Amino acid sequence: MHSRKIYRGDQNLAQFNQPFLSSEDRRFLRESIGSVENYIPSTISNTDGKDEETEIAESELEIDNARVVEPEEDELPEMGDENLKVTSDMMKQADEKKNEAFDAVRRGEFRRAIQLFTDAIKLNPRFSTLYANRASVFVRLRKPNAAIRDCNKATEINPDSAQPYKWRGKAYWLLGHWKQAAKDFALACHYLGWTEVCTRFWLQE
Repeated sequence: MHSRKIYRGDQNLAQFNQPFLSSEDRRFLRESIGSVENYIPSTISNTDGKDEETEIAESELEIDNARVVEPEEDELPEMGDENLKVTSDMMKQADEKKNEAFDAVRRGEFRRAIQLFTDAIKLNPRFSTLYANRASVFVRLRKPNAAIRDCNKATEINPDSAQPYKWRGKAYWLLGHWKQAAKDFALACHYLGWTEVCTRFWLQE
């Protein structure tokens, strides 16, 4: 895991990677960013009285905004049996697999993490977070189609969670689908309550 700064609310989102946003075919993305700014407070109160930017530790993907990938043609991963009767013991096993998967991500073993998340999904196929977790690794592996499929499933199960929209937005970003990416980033921010935290999802330099 690594530390990364969260941008404060008084920073203008349009300042992120300005040359990249300037082209006409990304006009919708610029307009969407502008609309998001209207919902972010111009100043963020600091409850502990400190003036420095908040830092968090996380294992999120840093995306090269200017680099678009071709859609992968790999075989899509298993999704699990929706009609499976999940017992409490299976839920516990799925949680253990999920924790192992996060450990694999921290070690940089992304393909193993995919398999472990898949094992967890097969044990508890109606737990939306597992699909979002696996999607985050697919984004890391630059496999946007698989990530989008997982996020679609996650939103089908729980449409009010921010994480699937965040990772689907990043997958669309990898494909160069700016309009869809902007919509999903905006939805992720919406379900986070339009706090300053949502700005860390946007347009990293």
